[in-house]
Amino acid sequence: FTVYQYDVPITKKEAEEKLKERFRENAHVTDVRVVDILIMKGQMELDEVMEHWMGNMHVMKFFKDTQPEKPSDFLSKFYQGVE
Repeated sequence: FTVYQYDVPITKKEAEEKLKERFRENAHVTDVRVVDILIMKGQMELDEVMEHWMGNMHVMKFFKDTQPEKPSDFLSKFYQGVE
């Protein structure tokens, strides 16, 4: 639903994989207080997305590591037409 609402260039499958990845990042946490804080932060992010308080770019920040890196040297930038 969110992928279609925000009109972001990702598929439903990619969004599901990213959500799973975010859960797996904190799989090692065993302290109940830290788990509670992570749950509250996740709930806040979900609320922001569902209420459209986040823009498209805010949603895409979750997928930053899956985006190809921009060229850094002059010739690569020139060939790709990057300013």
